[in-house]
Amino acid sequence: MAKPPNKPPVLAYAKRLWIHGFVAGLVLVGLVLAAWFFLGGSTPKEEEGKAPPAAAPVPAAPRVTPPAASPESRTALTRQLEKVLAGLQQATRQKDLNRFFSLYSHSFPHLEEKRQQVVKSWQTYDYPKMSYHLTEVKAPGPDEASALVTWEVEAKNRRTGQVKELTRTYRVTFSRESGQWRIAALDPWE
Repeated sequence: MAKPPNKPPVLAYAKRLWIHGFVAGLVLVGLVLAAWFFLGGSTPKEEEGKAPPAAAPVPAAPRVTPPAASPESRTALTRQLEKVLAGLQQATRQKDLNRFFSLYSHSFPHLEEKRQQVVKSWQTYDYPKMSYHLTEVKAPGPDEASALVTWEVEAKNRRTGQVKELTRTYRVTFSRESGQWRIAALDPWE
């Protein structure tokens, strides 16, 4: 088998020198661009549009606060939220699971766990007396509201007949879904 002819050493050296020079040039251009980018280089045209360093501070925009809810609208909201609580009260007395959970938002955290707790509670207790007290009603938006709700409940054990009186207070968050107020969250209040 014949060997390919060897290139003269001068041509091989020139080719390597050209490739090394090209790569070195690319690296140098990359370093210059990186330095310009990281050191915040700017062109004279960009400098024209910039404010001088000692420019006066721009005053902050005035804070816009939402209008305070009128007593009439707060009373109307309170009545609407009380309807939700009255529905819970009635559904609990009648042990109507569908009605009870129709008053909860679909986004209520741990809804399935809540359902299991309610079923278990209803199997163990009857609730001959229930009342609630609604305070601190707030509406941060048109479709959201919160209130402090205190429940006073008489729970009668179905097996033993023993009666317990309980008082529980919750921060209840409501959301309006499909035009109806629903319970979106319950947080125990201490």
